[in-house]
Amino acid sequence: MDNGGIQNIMRYLPVPVRRALAQLDEKLQAEIQEIRLRAERPLCITVHGTERVVYASNDGNSTAKQVPLWVTRDMVEQAFQAVCEYSVYRHTKEIREGFITIAGGNRVGIAGSAVYRAGQMMQLRHISSLNFRIAHASHDCALPLVQRVFAVRPQSLLLMGTVGSGKTTMLRDLCRLLGEKWRVSLVDERSEMAAMHGGLPRYEVGTHTDVLDGFPRGEGLLTALRVFTPQVMICDEIGTPEDADAIMQVHGCGVPVIASAHAGSWEELHQRRVLRTLLEAGVFSYIAQLSSTVLGKVETLRQVGT
Repeated sequence: MDNGGIQNIMRYLPVPVRRALAQLDEKLQAEIQEIRLRAERPLCITVHGTERVVYASNDGNSTAKQVPLWVTRDMVEQAFQAVCEYSVYRHTKEIREGFITIAGGNRVGIAGSAVYRAGQMMQLRHISSLNFRIAHASHDCALPLVQRVFAVRPQSLLLMGTVGSGKTTMLRDLCRLLGEKWRVSLVDERSEMAAMHGGLPRYEVGTHTDVLDGFPRGEGLLTALRVFTPQVMICDEIGTPEDADAIMQVHGCGVPVIASAHAGSWEELHQRRVLRTLLEAGVFSYIAQLSSTVLGKVETLRQVGT
């Protein structure tokens, strides 16, 4: 893994936060999964699933006592405005959904006071914390999966795992590897997997891959089916009835789908009605469960029906 993700994030952060992160060891920087800015609390990072406090730079004075970098309300507001590109109104829909995707496919979670009208959340006020989730590109992390499942032809595969288990990282690498051999249609609703910028992907997604960036999953899948004659389709985080309807149509046309879903166990997977419908319909030939402790590692691989 490289640390390109954190470099993409630096420009959104207040200067004191940048300085504190820049003083960290490069190896540690590359392992950061999240950067958390909470108003009137210490700056924290998440590494290997564990949150730790970041200390303020001591400007080279080795005898100075280290103190946690304190994140002020103004610093949170400054970062929030930068994430919104200084146009909060333009990002109203994303803010209501709780996150904004920024450069490099990195996602920023937003917490604050919700404002409801007629039972529907309209906006967030008084932003209290931001969580920068860093997207990583990990070349060949999906290679063992490709060798076991896709050696002969594309197959339908569901990746399941908890938050932070590397589902998007694994899908991105699957897209890259499979896209070197087959026609792949990537539906990137949240602009995380390809990180498109100016019509070009920031991540490697494969020579023969077409990216439908920002399309709702269901709409994107059906559009790709109609116009790109894909040999395999890839999308992230399925879970809505619209997702299921589109995947069923794609499956009925004989095109394999590779997708991910949030589930920490087989029982949890089957408890989700939309996913259970797809499983009972035999949409997926394989189900891979990712490790909750080792990023991007396949813990179990099950061939459906065997």
